[in-house]
Amino acid sequence: MRLDSARSLKAELLGDVVEPFAREANRMRSAGARAVSTVEGLVGPDATFGVRARPLGAVSATQRSIALGVSRHDRQFRLAVRIQRPSLKHSALVERIVARARGEADVRIVGRIDKRDATARAATPWYQSRLRPLLIGGSIGHVDVTAGTIGAFVRARGAVHILSNNHVLANEDLGTTGDTIVQPGMLDGGRVTRDGVATLGRWVKFRTRGANAVDAALARVGAGVEFEPLLLRGLVRGRNRMLAGLGPEFIDEGEVVYKVGRTTGATRGRVTAFDLDNIVVGYEIGNVRFDGQIEVEGTGRGPFSDGGDSGSLIVDQDMKAVALLFAGSDDGGRNGQGLTYANPIHPVLAALGASLLS
Repeated sequence: MRLDSARSLKAELLGDVVEPFAREANRMRSAGARAVSTVEGLVGPDATFGVRARPLGAVSATQRSIALGVSRHDRQFRLAVRIQRPSLKHSALVERIVARARGEADVRIVGRIDKRDATARAATPWYQSRLRPLLIGGSIGHVDVTAGTIGAFVRARGAVHILSNNHVLANEDLGTTGDTIVQPGMLDGGRVTRDGVATLGRWVKFRTRGANAVDAALARVGAGVEFEPLLLRGLVRGRNRMLAGLGPEFIDEGEVVYKVGRTTGATRGRVTAFDLDNIVVGYEIGNVRFDGQIEVEGTGRGPFSDGGDSGSLIVDQDMKAVALLFAGSDDGGRNGQGLTYANPIHPVLAALGASLLS
């Protein structure tokens, strides 16, 4: 189908099928152990979301179900269907969606998607070490956060800032303007007394009800702190590249992309879907929905990203910025190593009132 047809179908199915189903599932907050959907045509096991026993107040208001986007097929496009609950794979819900797409659907199980939290590792590669000058891809974080990644350097309100995720720099909205940002992040040995390199500036607050577009924040670089705004260290086959500015707004499925991040370093990937709506991501504050996202799979033996790579800048083959990495799954992708999710970079910069240094 044509691109405009795929986007139109996606919007129709979200409104007619997926969102009504998800709203019924969210009733588990009051139903306790399970919620039964009354969406037409869905009964029995297909209509039930299990949830483990826990306090009702701990149950998220947004439940994982199915995300819809667009992917390419030959010279045409098709509906991208991303199943976030494996139990829905053979459900009437998915059958109904595929039928509406007349079979022109790319269906994949992605499972649970979480923010890319950092975990400790034995070795200490350069991107987890203390970097002066600061470099894109280096470890960074709020003093109450483990560690994330320096995405890029931008200008906002006349000053230079570090771009990364809300959950890396603003601690999921718990931070306060002026809070200390350390490099490396606390998990990588950062200390407030010696490693404070920036202060929390602006960030986009999360909406726990309704859709979000970005997970993004800025930290103002401190006076006298040196930084290198363009170097992409070891990005392509171990060789350095230079950031070449802002990329296009439209990122097509199949495009090759790169990133360098705090945990997996430099990796190569391929865009597998775009315009993905109803991506539900797990945070400390609960599940958060995102619309208009990009999906990437790794092209090597390992994943494109892992915990701690949150905030990484994703660039295209021309070394132009196209997206900001924020979440990933442990399942999916051709190599079975999971899928990565990212905010398109243009909405990120617009929401923060920032421009990329180049």
